[in-house]
Amino acid sequence: EASHEDRERWKEAINRANSMKTEGEVKPISDRGITRDTCEFYNVTQTGQKHIYPYADESGAYTAAKVRTVANKSFSVEGQWGQATLFGQSLFHKGGKYVTIVEGELDALAAFQMLGSKWPVVSVRNGAQAALKDCKANFEWLDSFESVVICFDADEPGKKAAKEVAELLGSKAKVVKHINQCKDACDYLKSGETPAFVKAWWAADEYRPAGIVTISDIKERLWTPP
Repeated sequence: EASHEDRERWKEAINRANSMKTEGEVKPISDRGITRDTCEFYNVTQTGQKHIYPYADESGAYTAAKVRTVANKSFSVEGQWGQATLFGQSLFHKGGKYVTIVEGELDALAAFQMLGSKWPVVSVRNGAQAALKDCKANFEWLDSFESVVICFDADEPGKKAAKEVAELLGSKAKVVKHINQCKDACDYLKSGETPAFVKAWWAADEYRPAGIVTISDIKERLWTPP
């Protein structure tokens, strides 16, 4: 987790950013069950019907924002979007035990909160279709962790992206299998299924390419007389 001094510097950078136009205040996102503390940690603010999700560059400086209009789910970007890293990346030091990748900013907030606000959670910038590109661009940071838990949506684009990112990260990758009624992290939080999310997260399967088996897979056959 970022130190208090790091976070204060980041907030100062947010206040100084001349290229940003939309300003808001830190509030809970009540319809999603996301607390004010979680929003404050990620520096997510609201104004009217808009949510403002800040993004930092590789140095940790605030460089861009995604502004989402709740009513019609549209969004726009402000600032130097091309320099932005993964959402939330600058808040966590690299080299830890676990990092979780999700498909969207709200899922990042929900997953971080459900995991007790102690394990790093980041989001790709542009959904499943650009997940592999985003993870390649930030590969060194992701690869510094012992395990990378991939928690994309339980739809076809999400499953395809999870496989692509898992192939990129190799044996470090673990893929979450969602329970039937929840397709993403937000669904678990809204539905009061936090224990089910935590269970699915801990049970995430280590990624293995098709056709690769381990000793445990064939142990029974090894001990069966011919």
